[in-house]
Amino acid sequence: MEKSRRPLADTGQTARSPLEIPRAGWKQVLLRLYYTSEENHTSLVASGIAFYSLLGLFPAIAALISIWGLVSDPAQVEQQFALLNEFIPADAANMITAQARSVSASAGAGMSLTAIFGLLLTLYSASKGVKTFMEGLNIIYGEKEDRSIIKRTLLNLGLTLGMILMVIVTLFCVAVLPILFSFLPFAGFFAYALYYVRWLLLLGMITLAIAVLYRFAPNRKAARWEWLSIGTIVATVLWIAASIGFSIYVSNFGSYNETYGSIGAVIVVLMWFWLSAYIVLLGAGLNCELERQTSRDSTVGPAKPLGRRGAYAADSVAGDESQPS
Repeated sequence: MEKSRRPLADTGQTARSPLEIPRAGWKQVLLRLYYTSEENHTSLVASGIAFYSLLGLFPAIAALISIWGLVSDPAQVEQQFALLNEFIPADAANMITAQARSVSASAGAGMSLTAIFGLLLTLYSASKGVKTFMEGLNIIYGEKEDRSIIKRTLLNLGLTLGMILMVIVTLFCVAVLPILFSFLPFAGFFAYALYYVRWLLLLGMITLAIAVLYRFAPNRKAARWEWLSIGTIVATVLWIAASIGFSIYVSNFGSYNETYGSIGAVIVVLMWFWLSAYIVLLGAGLNCELERQTSRDSTVGPAKPLGRRGAYAADSVAGDESQPS
């Protein structure tokens, strides 16, 4: 006798959040994620993001140090770049630190003009990377870009400025707070605590940056935070693990300097950017497939029926499939 079909609810069609999707539904989600990552050419999109991120790296360093120099010693920013040694290969960290040292050494009377020039250059270059991220996330979420050029430009600049602000806030907490706490009682305790708190702060900023990209960058009605959280957490954890793993690989097994000579460090940074972009896009793909697993409205605002939610992932139910549609 033929077995009756498993009820749709068993795979998560009635789930109100990703946590309500059962194991069978998760298997479908992960299988579709594998297929759609190939179909969407995620690796190729990540390559474009990595290229534009590399173009914006050095102007970003110049702008950060220049802006910081308006209120404090620019050398403090250079010192905080030592944190990179914990995450990325030594060659890449040394290249970035050397650039930071060069910029901080030249900081002087013309600091305001340098800050303005560096900031404009950063916005131009870094916004290219954010724009590519927006295009990549549209591909991942199955959306077409039809926002007006004004809205798109303002969103692009807003996201770019937001990312820069996150970096500045992080640097402030890491570089300035220890100085302020040194004047308080129990300064030694605060210094010891901040040594560990700064890593939590860095982790929090990375998580927030990824979540903001997922929420606002795609051309769709925004998903509720609970439908963004799983992909955000997975992307953050994978990024940290992959960065540390890549650093270990390059330090012990890689031969970039022998192969590429003097530009070996540049290639390492480019590869790290590609790896980072790929992981962020993969997290977005996971969120997309989780939304497609349920028939409930996963977007912000009052619940709407299928086809009227303003997002392909929310309007498309794939929970009863074993292959991507």
